[in-house]
Amino acid sequence: MNTFYQKILPQLAVACALVTGVQAAPPVMESLTEGQCPRIADSLGRAGMAAVALNGAHGTPQLLMLGGANFPHAKRSATGFFQTGSKVFYDSVEVFSPALGASLPLGKLPYPVGYAAYAPTERGMLLAGGCNADGHLRDTLLLRCESGGVTITPQASLPIPLAYPAFAELDGKLYVFGGQESPDATTALRRCFVWESGAWRELAPMPGEGRMLAAAGTVDGRIYVVGGCSLHPDAAGKAERSYLNSVLVYDPNADTWTEAPAMPETLVAPASPLPVWRGRLLVIGGDPGNYYRAKLAGQEPPQHPGQNRRVYAFDPADGTWTSLGDNCVGIATAPAVGVGNTVYTISGETRPAVRTPVIGTLRLSEPSTSTTIPPTR
Repeated sequence: MNTFYQKILPQLAVACALVTGVQAAPPVMESLTEGQCPRIADSLGRAGMAAVALNGAHGTPQLLMLGGANFPHAKRSATGFFQTGSKVFYDSVEVFSPALGASLPLGKLPYPVGYAAYAPTERGMLLAGGCNADGHLRDTLLLRCESGGVTITPQASLPIPLAYPAFAELDGKLYVFGGQESPDATTALRRCFVWESGAWRELAPMPGEGRMLAAAGTVDGRIYVVGGCSLHPDAAGKAERSYLNSVLVYDPNADTWTEAPAMPETLVAPASPLPVWRGRLLVIGGDPGNYYRAKLAGQEPPQHPGQNRRVYAFDPADGTWTSLGDNCVGIATAPAVGVGNTVYTISGETRPAVRTPVIGTLRLSEPSTSTTIPPTR
């Protein structure tokens, strides 16, 4: 391996196919089956990993993947519930070749981490915040893949510790929205930050309640923050979730917020950051919250149904949501990485305490005859 890892591809090269001013039909989406999909090296799978695309040798795409968490001691009881044991976080850094279906270890992070913000930049992959067994983090790291290994350089720390934020890259800057400041916090954050020129700057706060486990993506210079959940203390003083389907729009030039048509359903932690196809944002998977709401109402089903498999496309130009079909596996808290006309979802949570090692593989083409869902006002 050599210095071809120095240059990070844009998060979704497929967006380059957009012809400015021309709104094309939604894509046709083909999902490979679980058996056809590649897998990460950890057979248990992980949630909360970070991943970006790299430009490999001779232009061969590679995926830089790191961190994440799982429950290696979880056991299924006779009634079907999970005895989870402790959550374990990881510090591994590896590069994965979709063409070969294999990964190569590159090194280790200074600490285990999951559920962080991250972005490709011209200088390398930026990783900010997240959490591990010791709590939520402020650290920011810059990773460069060189000579078969990884070089990690500390950067300016976030103003506050945070995990589970929405995040997106725009013009080489990493934008971070909301999240949770500490493991026992009973409110989600409204605060937002941008990393530029080696430092963090605070932005206008999100309107309304704070939110965590939302997802964000960029179209035409604006950043769309979708779904997630707000938090409030319950009768016992513990955090209780309210699942969201609202869509907030941030304008970096004006440092202002507006609102876009809501999603067809509430979704927490869809694959992040949101991929883009011809000016449309793709919302892949996530937790719709049906099980959680039933549990709060004292009507808990005997088994969690699993996370959402649905893939939606949102067109900011006309405010329409389109159902593209299903991913091969229902996942939440998974990275989404686009290479050419393919979107990869890296591992992720399939239900509480359960992960999948599958790298979901979605292939996009045009045009589509998918069903369009009218805007929710």
